Amino acid sequence: MSCIYKIREGMASYTETEKKLADYLLQNRNEAILCSAQTLGEKVGVSAAAVIRLSHKLGYKGFTALKVDLARDSTNEVMSFDDMIQEQDPMDIVVKKAENLNTMLQNQAYRLLNIEDLERAVQALLKCQTVYLFGISGSGIVCMDFMEKLSRINRSVIYHSDLHDQFAAAAHMTKHDVALAVSYSGKTHEVNTAMKFAKEIGATTIAITQFRKSPLSKLADIPLYIPSTERELRLGAIASRNASFIVTDLLYMGIAKDNIEFTKECLVKTKNIITRLK
Repeated sequence: MSCIYKIREGMASYTETEKKLADYLLQNRNEAILCSAQTLGEKVGVSAAAVIRLSHKLGYKGFTALKVDLARDSTNEVMSFDDMIQEQDPMDIVVKKAENLNTMLQNQAYRLLNIEDLERAVQALLKCQTVYLFGISGSGIVCMDFMEKLSRINRSVIYHSDLHDQFAAAAHMTKHDVALAVSYSGKTHEVNTAMKFAKEIGATTIAITQFRKSPLSKLADIPLYIPSTERELRLGAIASRNASFIVTDLLYMGIAKDNIEFTKECLVKTKNIITRLK
């Protein structure tokens, strides 16, 4: 996961002290990687303990680990889909801009992944009795796609596009199940209500959401983050949808490879039954 990207994306949830540190790290990367926690704290005007706390908040064991990641990092600014197109743009230019931006966003989504958390999520999905999926609107499309993939390899998975049906299904969750929610904002009341219930009964909770502190990220035992590239008022859930697909596809591949022969058998059975319709 990109260190620079993690620092930048967490800004909204930082304390004033953490913001001072983050700003210094982003603007003085080469100097910061030569500092100790004590020296950096003195440069910024904070304590060494504050430097270490920020390192932990970003997912590092300490400031040394942060520096190692920061030293090998290189991240370009990613523009927003909402800033991409102009009224005067001909269609061929729109196509080119979309191609370039999708490539950048795809790279950013992969860099933001925490492999350990991804592996934990795969293991939870493999061991659970049933996977319950929660998401609405654009996130619901991601849930539907993931449900169809899991169904083809004989995994017990439940998703309903109707919100009330999602809640009716949720009533039957147990501590042996996994609740996986997809929500870019992390603030969707309906999704968070279902996840809160899952948390209460002891089910494992997994969230695919933007890399910011939100009600959903707090409810997740395993948060899987996607880039924050869209505004509250946006053209459409383009970047978030594409990034979410990357995460669910990786989860699917992680599950499929656990027993590749069984996966192949299931896919053959699926193909054979569908051919009867032709």
